Amino acid sequence: MSKTFPTVGIVAGGPMAGMYVSSASSLGIDLLYLDPQDSAAKCDVVTIVGTSNSLTTAKRLEAAGVTVRPTFSAISLSKDRFNSEIEQDAHVSVMVARSPHGQATTWAPTEILKSGGKWRMSITPAPHLSDVLQEKTQQLALDYSAAVGAVGVIAVEISIKTEEAIVVNAQMHPHSSGNWTVDGSVTNQYEQHLRAILDLPLGDPSMLAKYVVTGNFYCGDKPNMYRPYLHLMARTPALKFHQYKNSSVPGELMGHITLAGNDLSELVEEIEHALEYMQGQIDE
Repeated sequence: MSKTFPTVGIVAGGPMAGMYVSSASSLGIDLLYLDPQDSAAKCDVVTIVGTSNSLTTAKRLEAAGVTVRPTFSAISLSKDRFNSEIEQDAHVSVMVARSPHGQATTWAPTEILKSGGKWRMSITPAPHLSDVLQEKTQQLALDYSAAVGAVGVIAVEISIKTEEAIVVNAQMHPHSSGNWTVDGSVTNQYEQHLRAILDLPLGDPSMLAKYVVTGNFYCGDKPNMYRPYLHLMARTPALKFHQYKNSSVPGELMGHITLAGNDLSELVEEIEHALEYMQGQIDE
């Protein structure tokens, strides 16, 4: 690195782009947000997360001699088509972190629950997976990340049918299915991504509770997304809130909420209530 603490350039798209700030600040790392066409001369490494033109950006930066992680090659390999139309008993995501010299870790598999075609809730660890199948999905995700040469955190989506596990998609960056790690694991996915791309030793991915349930909330009928705090914080003090941005576009992702504990049915009930309340489906 060119100085004591490195500068990480980040080309980020989507509502979660600001989630890296806290982890970078905690590590003393300078984080520089870049547009796809910006110069990265001041950066020690650049990471591209959640943008539609990631391949073009990575190719341009690498041609200019910039260190890009994940690389153009890894991003390109992850774009290969998968068979996502297969029947499945469960849809899970396994978050993997991998460094340039090959150190790798995984978090517990997360089951994704959708409603109306949108990702609504995740449960970690995936409740419909046996211990054997949980280990199998984690190994499958590790093998996939090594095969494509991933560096950083990636989300490997896996379809479960009976006892068979098949990779159906991969996102080469921290992903919404890993947002439970912010409040539910020793090392969250955003810090781990920074550690990985800087080739630092990876952090502990262990869970902080038996279960972690996370819900995505979208722009609904509530005109004020701050007011629901009065009810929800009083009802469930352990709820963790993460607002991404204000929006008046119906159906647009607004943020996520997380609750950790030992009673899965109670956690799911509280997250369901909070989502319905924040989106204006119920009022008390």
